[in-house]
Amino acid sequence: MTKTSAESADNSPLERYFKVLEAVAIAGDGASVTEIAANCNLPLGSAHRLLQNLLRTGLLTNKDGRRKDYQLGERLLRLLHAGTDSARLAIAVQPILDQLANQFDETCYLARLVGHQVVSVAWAAPNGGLRGHVVPGHILAPHVAASAKAILAFQSDALLDRILSEPLPKLTPDTKVARDDVERDYAQVRDHQFATCWNEMEVGFGAIAVPIPIPDIGVIYSVGTAGFTERLGRRPVADFVDQLQKAVEPLARALREPSAPR
Repeated sequence: MTKTSAESADNSPLERYFKVLEAVAIAGDGASVTEIAANCNLPLGSAHRLLQNLLRTGLLTNKDGRRKDYQLGERLLRLLHAGTDSARLAIAVQPILDQLANQFDETCYLARLVGHQVVSVAWAAPNGGLRGHVVPGHILAPHVAASAKAILAFQSDALLDRILSEPLPKLTPDTKVARDDVERDYAQVRDHQFATCWNEMEVGFGAIAVPIPIPDIGVIYSVGTAGFTERLGRRPVADFVDQLQKAVEPLARALREPSAPR
């Protein structure tokens, strides 16, 4: 008897991988290979082989190396975040960005890593007047934008190699285009937990940003403020950093569940 196309799809290797991922997702706090095999109606050896392949790709993780702790991996969780609608994200974080913009009297914005690019997804202007230096949808240069540095400093060597192997345009006399210089900037971001951009994107323009770590995902978001260097220079950088870092925890909560009421 010939199998129907539906039966063939149900038994395909890709379908078995999806069933394993679904079983781990439903378990929530981790599942053992035995539990996964039973839930997916798979032989134990087959389940183990599928799990090992998913571990190698980063779609699953096995924390502490324990067999009973298969969980969704960072790569899959990042993919889910990348697919979150930008409009919902903007609504979730808008009250926090509004408060920061009024504190600084400058534009404040949220940036997100999507694939190998950093993109602005939400912004707020102060009540005192429109600033609008960084608006949603802009791709932020990896070697100059403070918000991009604050995210990329915490990425894998493989991703950075892909990003920094592309030509880096020199936008001003202060723009750093040598890879070694850019990587030194990233190292400073990791050491100090904030990034800056002074006259690197545009003469007379500056920005300060901090990373937003998300549990089990890492850093794919940053929050920053931007404006003319003459205005930003009226207060110490440490003051901006302090207020931005105070906003990290509420922003992380909003980003984990962008549709949840607050």
